[in-house]
Amino acid sequence: MADRVYRATTTAPVNIAVVKYWGKRDPKLNLPTNSSLSVTLSQADLRTLTTASCSASYPASEGDSLLLNGEQSDVSGARTQACFRELRARRAALEAADPSLPKLSTMPLRLVSENNFPTAAGLASSAAGFAALVRAIADLYELPASPSELSLIARQGSGSACRSLFGGYVAWRMGEAADGSDSKADQVAEASHWPDMRALILVVSAAKKGVSSTSGMQQTVATSGLFRERIATVVPQNMATMEKAIQERDFASFAEVTMRDSNSFHATCADTYPPIFYMNDVSRAAIRAVEQINAAAGRTVAAYTFDAGPNAVIYYLEKDTEAVVGTLYHALGGEISGWKEAVVSGLKPGLSLDEGIAAILKGGAVLYAFLPAGYPHTVTSDYLAYQTFDSLQAFASSITSLLANRAVLEGLGVGDSGSSPTGALILKITGDTISRIATILFAHRMGQAIEPECKFYRFLADIFNDSAQFLDLLTPALPYLPKLGVIVSAGVLRSLCGVAANASKASLSAHFALTGNLAELNAKEASQETVVSLLGMLVGSLVVRMVEDKQVVWLLMVVLAGIHLSMNYHAVRAVKMRSLNRQRATLVFREWLDHGVVLTPEQVAQRESILGNGRGNLASKTRNYTGFCDFGTYGDLMSWNPRGYHRYDFETSTYFMGIWHRGGNFYIRIALKEGTRNPLSAWFDAVNHAYHFDSALKDGLQSHYENEMPLGYVSDEQKQTIFAAMSAAGWDLEVNALETRLPIRPLVPDAPFQYP
Repeated sequence: MADRVYRATTTAPVNIAVVKYWGKRDPKLNLPTNSSLSVTLSQADLRTLTTASCSASYPASEGDSLLLNGEQSDVSGARTQACFRELRARRAALEAADPSLPKLSTMPLRLVSENNFPTAAGLASSAAGFAALVRAIADLYELPASPSELSLIARQGSGSACRSLFGGYVAWRMGEAADGSDSKADQVAEASHWPDMRALILVVSAAKKGVSSTSGMQQTVATSGLFRERIATVVPQNMATMEKAIQERDFASFAEVTMRDSNSFHATCADTYPPIFYMNDVSRAAIRAVEQINAAAGRTVAAYTFDAGPNAVIYYLEKDTEAVVGTLYHALGGEISGWKEAVVSGLKPGLSLDEGIAAILKGGAVLYAFLPAGYPHTVTSDYLAYQTFDSLQAFASSITSLLANRAVLEGLGVGDSGSSPTGALILKITGDTISRIATILFAHRMGQAIEPECKFYRFLADIFNDSAQFLDLLTPALPYLPKLGVIVSAGVLRSLCGVAANASKASLSAHFALTGNLAELNAKEASQETVVSLLGMLVGSLVVRMVEDKQVVWLLMVVLAGIHLSMNYHAVRAVKMRSLNRQRATLVFREWLDHGVVLTPEQVAQRESILGNGRGNLASKTRNYTGFCDFGTYGDLMSWNPRGYHRYDFETSTYFMGIWHRGGNFYIRIALKEGTRNPLSAWFDAVNHAYHFDSALKDGLQSHYENEMPLGYVSDEQKQTIFAAMSAAGWDLEVNALETRLPIRPLVPDAPFQYP
């Protein structure tokens, strides 16, 4: 069972402190200078999902690894290593007591973690992250530890993480022992104790904060005069008052302590030298909004608090939803997204909010009119880079389209009294008719091939578009029949562009949409394109008026088309697809065969070709033999016998495969059997066969493959281990992007498979 992969998955919630932890008396052990108390938020809205796995098959040389939100994260830090050491030590103790247990403590760890909220933006991402990490590894190791015991470990990773191991209202007792043995969390009250408590989060900024919490604490402890007063007097009083307020469900006291402690914490940060400012103008506007809501209500119905970031958390009771949420929703609802429909549906404006305050809050949300709700954690990390380059290419294309359209109008006779309107109409109708037929034919022939190769077709679409525009420039200078041919050709190219662009954009949007927000991404892209197109048309209108000389127009078109294609190339190059098409799968499998390493989507994105060779092309280890692999039907495999090629056919439990060879070339065709859902294993075998083609030819194809264990043989168990490593590296193995035609699965014949 050396190849067995042990795995455990868990989630952990975000907790927002109402009495803040800030400052360490022992940075190495992560021991706080004061106790703290938090409210655990619902995992339905904010949570970290972490899967921990280990296996003897994981290369020891690679060590432990963490994939956070699809990107490799450093695990060499002292805090992470402290958690690993403590958890491994506890597992090792179990293994020593029971020798029959598998030695999981000696195996490398692979962790895959995902937040459904902004990371490092003041929403306690590290707390949820380390709590999930510790809980997942503890479950993997089957440690008999209570949440309170695990909080001792989680605390070493992130102080606040110890509070995310509980639900409800949780206190982290600072403790007094030098070794930290009494610095742990305990539950003050279950969430059910105060069931009508609610929280509203205003995401002012999802950007990573400029000063990390760890660095900020160190500066505050060293330089702030207010800090000593806070830990000696303010926090102990707030802890006592807060625990009493929670036990008695006294919202007025809860709210006052929450807001006072938040103010005290940020005042301490401002008193640090140099000062630390986590809040911004929009944050302060949120404070003023809460103050106005409370004043208008005539009692305290809302309480704000800010962790080390600009984002506001507003607590309120369910009975005051209209006064709090209703007021903010009707002041901001038209400007920002992310509201829960079940909460805001039918809500009336609770209270009146000052227009100046509302304007500042809206101003902080202007950018989000063009970005998805919850950006960046609701989209992949490559979204912004792609959209930036895509907007730049659209700007250049808007200008060239105006120049091309002017040439078309001239070619149709606009402004020429001797031209026939009927002739121009016939040209237009003929071009449109043929282009629509081309749309149908291209969509039918290439529709299924576009999704697996969406980067290629997205770039190809703009090559079609630019080619059509250069043909447009020719129309004024041509007589009628050549002009008709040019107009028809340009129309066909635009049709191909439309099909390729729309289909590839749909695939790219599906890739970017991490939380199923595909419709919103398309809507936001339309908003972005509208603004860019308007700017492009404005600039293009000036260019068209200023540039009349034909040579200058051609020169300008060449320059703008170059910019257009360059930006488009950079856009698709920035995309890090997680699905495995033929080229990406070949790159991953080839790297594993060469070096035993699984490439990540980011690494493959740097290597894959956009326009050049790659789709289905294979090579032997020495690259002396090159060839191509494709999928087909059983009939294709058995009937295809090109002259001069030597053929070898064989069968596995999931597919038939044929290998043809002549000189330095080979061809592989796969026919998957009925019931085979994913062709990934068959493609791996094809890459592996191609890789060892040098040896296979030396042995003779027939004798080589009739050997029960040919050179390079990889068992199904080994392949599953490789696929597990690929999944851990961030690849989506559930998407079939290898077959570019309708998947056909032949039923296995009753008679034994016969070699021809």
